[in-house]
Amino acid sequence: MITNYYTLLKIDPASDLNTIKKAFRREIAIYHPDNNKSPEAKAHFEKLVEAFKILSNPEKRRNYNNLLQQDITNKPVVIEQKEQYQDWQKEAKTKSDKYRESSLTELLLLDIFVGIPIDGIIAGTDALLDSSDSLLEGLGDTLGDVIGGIFDGL
Repeated sequence: MITNYYTLLKIDPASDLNTIKKAFRREIAIYHPDNNKSPEAKAHFEKLVEAFKILSNPEKRRNYNNLLQQDITNKPVVIEQKEQYQDWQKEAKTKSDKYRESSLTELLLLDIFVGIPIDGIIAGTDALLDSSDSLLEGLGDTLGDVIGGIFDGL
């Protein structure tokens, strides 16, 4: 049986990336070891990371949606698809272990830059320097959204 990541993150399957990020941040704030030491929290945290890693990647999400639909309708899943899903789970487990070792603050700050291509940052350095005021303001707004989202969910 395939885990329904939309249910896990408490979001609609049509949710956009920003909604997925907000839901992920809200949930990991609850289940991160800094806030929750229960044995169940570790397993739930791992599933949250798994959900985020798959739903935040357009190609993985598309393939996952197909797998989920097949699971819901009881259609047989192609062996390669099942193996791919298991590979995603292994990758997420490794990432989850790394995330659990990070403080919650470090993890939430790291998420600010998810989806920003590195080459875009490097290529736009001159423009960024010219508009450093708006960059800092945008960073402050993003950080405020992250911190505010945590407290909204509690």
